[in-house]
Amino acid sequence: MLKIKILTGSIRPTRFNIQPATWIYEIAKKRKDITVELVDIKELNLPLMDEPIPPLQNQYSKPYTQKWSKIVDEADGFIFVTPEYNHSTSASLKNAIDYLYHEWKYKPVSYVSYGSQAGGARAVEHLRGMAGEQRMYDLREQILLPDYWNNLDENGQYRFTPEDEEKANLILDDTIFWAGVMKEARAKMKE
Repeated sequence: MLKIKILTGSIRPTRFNIQPATWIYEIAKKRKDITVELVDIKELNLPLMDEPIPPLQNQYSKPYTQKWSKIVDEADGFIFVTPEYNHSTSASLKNAIDYLYHEWKYKPVSYVSYGSQAGGARAVEHLRGMAGEQRMYDLREQILLPDYWNNLDENGQYRFTPEDEEKANLILDDTIFWAGVMKEARAKMKE
């Protein structure tokens, strides 16, 4: 069974991020072709990158890095849920990505983003560059939630539409397909 990990991209106390992350996680949980996990980087509590040896060397000295390495390594694919801060992704998500190298390699990644008018598109553009450097397989489709605050109900909950759910399932289809293809390729590379 393929393992897909959905990563939150914000650690702010009043973050909106957990809403779209939980939403796509709940949709993914209904599927029978994957196991899915919501990984909250806030709970990881990673400090700013403090490993003395670059991740390329795969010699982690900190217990939190070793734990993070195991979480990422066991995944076959990812969905990053990112805010857009100042035309880029969050420092916390970039930091979490930068901690590792080999664990990301040859795995697909999709995106759910939110922000102002661009809906997080610029954050995803930066993540795409990072994904390429990490040798991840960057999938084209993404879910954008522009001006998300205009679509909150009286309790502060985002009103996802049927079209949003349709896009979520398309992203999951793509992620699952490429996770399977790339899992086979990774196995062949190890032979």
